[in-house]
Amino acid sequence: MGAPAVQVDQKIPENISVNTEMKNQIEKDPDVEGKFSFQPPLDRASERVTKKPFGIFITPQNSPVSPERFYGYHTGADFEVFPEELYLDVEVKAICSGELKMKKTATGYGGLAAEACEINGDPITVIYGHLKLSSIAAKVGENLKSGDTLGILGKGFSSETNGERKHLHLGIHKGTAINILGYVQSKENISDWIDPCLYACGK
Repeated sequence: MGAPAVQVDQKIPENISVNTEMKNQIEKDPDVEGKFSFQPPLDRASERVTKKPFGIFITPQNSPVSPERFYGYHTGADFEVFPEELYLDVEVKAICSGELKMKKTATGYGGLAAEACEINGDPITVIYGHLKLSSIAAKVGENLKSGDTLGILGKGFSSETNGERKHLHLGIHKGTAINILGYVQSKENISDWIDPCLYACGK
């Protein structure tokens, strides 16, 4: 269903049914901007995934973030802020067009939003984590367009980010279920997610 959860430098397995043109395009250039009307959530998005990309196995001992309180395979991609943005409002854009399904405070994230979208006709659920909840103007049930401002990042090390650094956790889960897990404990389970940088990292 949809794009397989593979790293950018991997080939798409032959046993996964995808449109041939789509497969060739992803394997040739996985970062073609807007190829499915997807947009990066932040400007210079490809420069921001420097600590926790999709699928990395994190432990308190090997984490690029200290202190680390999580353990497992990372289900999304973390987009870091640049030094000059630490104390500025950083707008987060909707990466696709779809219905806002949820906005709430959640453990591990602080402000969290979930959006229903599609990839090649298959449903996906997009998770945006560590947002300032009060900045999300859209109401649950409203439709967002790709590139619309969703909200702003929460203040680092505050309740807005559940004590985490200022950054965006972006996850794409296959299907319509809202699954907000940031980490899973097996490689088999990571296949339920899709690498956001196949679609939303820009060039």
